[in-house]
Amino acid sequence: MIKLSDYVFQFLESKGIRQAFMLPGGGAMHLDDSIGKSKIEYVCFLHEQGAAIAAEAYAQHTNTPGLVLVTSGPGATNAITGVTAGWIDSTPMIIISGQSKRSDLVGDRGVRQIGSQEVQIVPMVTPITKYAVQVLEPTRIRYHLEKAYHEATTGRPGPVWLDIPLDVQAVMLDENALEGYMPQDRGVKFVDSELGEILSLLEEAKKPLVLAGNGIKLAGGTELLYKLLDRTGIPVQTTWKTIDMFGENEALYAGHPGIMGDRGANLILQEADLILSIGCRLDTSVTAFNDKNFGKNAKKVIVDIDENEIKRMEVDKEVTVACDAKVFLQQLLAQLEERQDTLLTADRKGIWEQWAGYCREKRKKYPIITKEHGEAEGYVSAYYFIGKLCELLREDDVIVPESSGGAGEITYQAFRLKRGQKMKNAAGLGSMGFGLPYAIGSCIANNGRRTILINGDGAFQLNIQELETLHRLKLPVKMFIWSNEGYASIRSMQRNNFDGHYVASDRGSGLTMPDICSVAAAYGFRTLCIHNNAELDAHLAEIMENDEPLLCELKVLPEETVSPRVKAIVGENGKMMSGPLEKMWPFLENS
Repeated sequence: MIKLSDYVFQFLESKGIRQAFMLPGGGAMHLDDSIGKSKIEYVCFLHEQGAAIAAEAYAQHTNTPGLVLVTSGPGATNAITGVTAGWIDSTPMIIISGQSKRSDLVGDRGVRQIGSQEVQIVPMVTPITKYAVQVLEPTRIRYHLEKAYHEATTGRPGPVWLDIPLDVQAVMLDENALEGYMPQDRGVKFVDSELGEILSLLEEAKKPLVLAGNGIKLAGGTELLYKLLDRTGIPVQTTWKTIDMFGENEALYAGHPGIMGDRGANLILQEADLILSIGCRLDTSVTAFNDKNFGKNAKKVIVDIDENEIKRMEVDKEVTVACDAKVFLQQLLAQLEERQDTLLTADRKGIWEQWAGYCREKRKKYPIITKEHGEAEGYVSAYYFIGKLCELLREDDVIVPESSGGAGEITYQAFRLKRGQKMKNAAGLGSMGFGLPYAIGSCIANNGRRTILINGDGAFQLNIQELETLHRLKLPVKMFIWSNEGYASIRSMQRNNFDGHYVASDRGSGLTMPDICSVAAAYGFRTLCIHNNAELDAHLAEIMENDEPLLCELKVLPEETVSPRVKAIVGENGKMMSGPLEKMWPFLENS
């Protein structure tokens, strides 16, 4: 016989889960006790949102489920934001919440609450999970665990949620008598005719381009992508989520396109005559809210595991493949092997090599970090900081930009990665407050590799309590906080759309920030404040010469925003009209 709460973690251990993120509570007391007796290492956060964010980061980096344990009521609702990010970014997560005992549940009695801290969490999280269930029959626990794990890790991955009442947690079970779950094969395989069409398009293409999305990584197909590029010599672009697949100076890397991409990458994408998009959902950050104009000169092959995503895309499509990215790459490579003599001829590869060289030169022509950034006075230019930081980073560093605002947008646009570095955030949801707990989860996922957090002063406040978690764990995280006197991105929006009428975005409109260095020092961190580019030059190398955790406040230009970028225009009746990808502001002459 085994207690149900013990069985839960015994099952998760058997699946290879070794890490959990949690905050304890009375509604989960048996679960809390059982995880403490298991071999799963847990990290206790000071807010459930931080625990869920860290678990999402851990899963993104490891491609294994991020495990979250929270109590009932507010413990569960506090975790929703991190789980939402996991839903949008197809992150495998397993959330286990405690709940009031079964006799105290609302059920169908028409009231709002009966049990202590009782909240009907399952209906709330059903839209952001692949599987969510309240476990009312103890003998069904094996079935629910097996189904939840299967859903989290197969097909298009995503979060799952098990809500377990207090009395169910404590039930003693005969584990040999429990009913299991038998999954059905729902895999979608594409057919030879689709492969044939794709190969024919490649034969015709003079300027082909691969767009590599996060679906490749989630499917475990990264090495196959490298093999495809080595075999063909086709240039490749990445989304923000896959930017760390390639080093900036690799011969075939053609940048990251989008509304806040690099100008050269956007021009290349718009000039391509064939785009092979693999595992990329082509969201509005990539198409700049202008699907019809995306890749305007290219025929398009769209590969995505989710058929609904393909149907949603308004781009013109020659071939669509609803398929796992790894399966697609395996079959495409097999066909290329068979047709090497007729498809991958010396002449064709020579044409593609010239195209790849053209892409390299195009990006060099439009650098993101300019001389003007280095000449900024009185403050630190955020772009100048990113350039200097890239020079000092090691090939095994982990980089975490904030998931919202300039600290994320400018960092991704300007960063120049080396192969081996890892860089991720949760830009899909784009929530403030992710940076610090995301850095903790990322550092743990990468076995304590040095981690660089780049955060804005406003976003940093939303989970600033996790400084204690970071200090307790003694993780090598260097925190660079951009202080720009409030919410710079919001001020930019208010300048552009409302003639500079600021509301709740700076001191003059009702927003204030604490002294970040004083707060961090109270948590036990060494701190430093840098006021301008000259001080940055004097101190940054010393900051980066070791793995010591610290907080460095940067007084960045208050009104420095993402540039270049695709601008939207407000038309009649407030209707937003998006510009084309190739025409980024500030506009080029004759563009």
